[in-house]
Amino acid sequence: MAVHVETHSMVSPAYYTSRNLNHLGLVSGMVDELGIVNLIDRCLPKDEEKQIVSCGQAVKAMIINGLGFHHRALYLTPHFFQDKPVDRLLGEGIEAAHINDDLLGRTLDAIFHYDPTRLYGQIASQAVLHLGLNLHAGHLDTTSFHVDGNSYGHPSDDSRVIHITRGYSRDHRPDLNQIVLELICEGQAGIPLLMTSLSGNSNDKVVFRETIRTYINQYNSDWKLDYLVADSALYTAETLANLSQIKWITRVPETLTLARDFIGEMAPDIMAKRDEMAMQSLCVWYGGVRQRWVFVYSPEAYQRALKSCQKSFVKKTTAELHAFEKLCGESFACEADADNALLNFKKNSSTPRLSSHRLTPLRAMDDAGALGKINGRIPGSIKLKGDYFRASSPISECCNRRVVLF
Repeated sequence: MAVHVETHSMVSPAYYTSRNLNHLGLVSGMVDELGIVNLIDRCLPKDEEKQIVSCGQAVKAMIINGLGFHHRALYLTPHFFQDKPVDRLLGEGIEAAHINDDLLGRTLDAIFHYDPTRLYGQIASQAVLHLGLNLHAGHLDTTSFHVDGNSYGHPSDDSRVIHITRGYSRDHRPDLNQIVLELICEGQAGIPLLMTSLSGNSNDKVVFRETIRTYINQYNSDWKLDYLVADSALYTAETLANLSQIKWITRVPETLTLARDFIGEMAPDIMAKRDEMAMQSLCVWYGGVRQRWVFVYSPEAYQRALKSCQKSFVKKTTAELHAFEKLCGESFACEADADNALLNFKKNSSTPRLSSHRLTPLRAMDDAGALGKINGRIPGSIKLKGDYFRASSPISECCNRRVVLF
C-alpha cells in the first residue's frame, strides 16, 4: 500500500494548486545560466531593508513577461504572474503582487542612471564568454523603428534623452517619427555585443565615430574582436583617425573623389571579361591611415546595376519628355519669351537633348479658349488678337514612347 509522505495516508494534501509554466521555465533557466541576475545585482546592489525584489530579479521578470507573448503594459505585470510559479521563476519569497509598476519603474530608473548601454555591454560580454563564442568579427550598423501618433517628448539639454522624431527611415516610412538602434553583433551567433538607443534623426557617420571613441577600450579588453565590419558611414577621415588600435573592413563611398578616379582607371582592366569576376587591390594613404583598397567586379552586380540605371533613366527621361510636351503646348506672346523658356528647359534638363528646335508664329483667334495659354491661364471670356509663338522640336515626337535612349 502506498501512502503520501506528508499525510502518511493515501489522502493527498488539500493545498495542492496548479500553475502555468509553459515555456517560461526555459527562459528562466537560460537567464540563470548566463548569470544575468547576479551581474545586475552587483552593478545595482539591493537595499535589504527596503527591497524584497532585487533589480536583477525585476529585470528577469520583465524578460519573462516580454517573452511570454503577453503584450500588455508594465502595470499589468502582476496579473501576468498570478497563475505562474513565481517562486520557482524568480526566487523564494517573491509573490506576483511584488512585481508591480512601482518596482519596475524604480528598476528602470536605476538602470538609466547607471547607463543602459554600459550595463548591456557587460551582460553581453559575460554571455559570449560563458557560451564560448569565437569573436572573430563584429558588425556595426544601425536600424530604425517608426512609431505612430503625434510627436513625443519635449526639448531637453540632456544628451542622454532620446528624441522621437523624423529622420532617414530604413523601413521606408519617412513620414513617421522614429527612433534609431545601433548594434555591434558578433558573427557566430549574431548576439549584439553593443546596443545603443539613439534619436530618430541621428547621423550614422557621427554615431559611428562617437561609438568608436567611447567603447574602444571595451572593444580591445572585453570583446577582443579581430575585425570591425561596417558600411561606408564608417569611412570618414575623422573616424579613421580613431581606428588605429583595431582592424576594420568597410566600403569606400563612391562619392569620394579619390575612389572615383581609381574606379575610372581600373574599370577597363577588371571589366575586360564581362562574364567573369575580377578584382584588384591597391595600397592607399587616406585620412592619415595606410590601408588597402580592393576593387571587385561582379557580373551579377553589373547586371543589377544595368537594370537599376535603365529603370532610373526611363523614369527620369519620361518625366522630362512630358515636361517638354507641356512646354510645346504653351503659347508665348513674343519670340524672346519662347527662347527663354527653351533655354530654361535645356538648363534644368539632364537627359533629353534638343538637336534642333523651331518657333512657330501663329495667328491668335478671337476665341481665347482655342488659344490656350499665354504665359499663364487665360479666362475664356477674354478676347485676344495678334501673333503668338509656340516651340517645337523632334524630341517632342518621342513623348509617347515608353523608352527613349539618346
